[in-house]
Amino acid sequence: MSNLSDYLTWRGDLSFGSASLCPVDALIFSMLAYLDLDGIVPPAPTAEPVRLAAAAKAYFARPTVAKGELPVKHEQLLRTLADTGRFSSLRLFAAKKILNRAKGMQFGAVSFLLPGQNIFVAFEGTDDTLVGWKEDFRMSYECPVPAQLAAVQYLREVAAAYPLRRIFTGGHSKGGNLAMYAAVNAGDHLRHRIRAVYNHDGPGFCDSTLASAAYLELRDRIFTYLPESSIVAVLLEHDVKYQIVKSAKKGLMQHDGYSWEVLGNDFVYTKERTAFGKRTEAIVDHFVNTTSPERRRRFSEALFSVLEASEQDTVSGVLSGKRWRQMLSAYADMPDDMRVLLTETLAVLGEGRRAAKKNTNAPPLQASEKSS
Repeated sequence: MSNLSDYLTWRGDLSFGSASLCPVDALIFSMLAYLDLDGIVPPAPTAEPVRLAAAAKAYFARPTVAKGELPVKHEQLLRTLADTGRFSSLRLFAAKKILNRAKGMQFGAVSFLLPGQNIFVAFEGTDDTLVGWKEDFRMSYECPVPAQLAAVQYLREVAAAYPLRRIFTGGHSKGGNLAMYAAVNAGDHLRHRIRAVYNHDGPGFCDSTLASAAYLELRDRIFTYLPESSIVAVLLEHDVKYQIVKSAKKGLMQHDGYSWEVLGNDFVYTKERTAFGKRTEAIVDHFVNTTSPERRRRFSEALFSVLEASEQDTVSGVLSGKRWRQMLSAYADMPDDMRVLLTETLAVLGEGRRAAKKNTNAPPLQASEKSS
């Protein structure tokens, strides 16, 4: 079945003037937001935009080489886009990356000038940093998190720099959540300019965002896509208005947007999620519904205090297994109540993972009572 690469082979010679923005284009822009364009595309929205072909040439002139499957795919995407008539002449601006350990914020965004007085604002999803993953956990008990506030500010600044242009926005994973949050909270003066919000398998919210008047006003302009086995898009409070996309991968790996199946200028859809997706969603919902926000906060802080003891900055660095002794020592030095909290919570999630993998009718999970 076709994917993003096949789409570009088929449609890459058609300009946006002759073939307007489609859901697959929105995913492409969302994936480009993961790239680090620092020093290539200025961060200020009012600075001179840079054509994509020129940005790609400058990017690949760097001596650094991407590591990991997804970073390599992002670079391959940029290289391919630079050779297409559809994307090569588009202008990029306001490329911004923020990694603030003190605030616990990981944020990225880049915007594109499109024909017909349009802008696409793309927000980055979670990167490999512990800071980024910790902020994701924080979203389970706190809203807004720093990245959400940064997304609102970024959207307002971009809109102010181009006051006559219509706005499309989107993102993959956490980026989809940021796009939704920014659009909803942009303000009455700006919301009418937003034509569409594309949420590609982004998580929900832990507050009343989806019940707000601003969200309800935008709801028909918000398009959410999730793969059959997704658990990310159904985390926390989420809208049931979504489309299910077929993926070439299995299980959790379907979160990879490059695996999503494409037909023409749209995705390939299915009517129902897989049993794995439904079961895993039930497990996570059980965890969220049986633990208070305060308990989730304490669990997150306990978990990351152990991970940060590895003295690694990235999740891949932690998983490399070189600092397990430091992590075990940090766990042993925890106060008894925090160690019990961490152990019990991980046990509940582990039981759920095993049940989902076996795809059995497991008995209801036993979780600790709500506590503060």
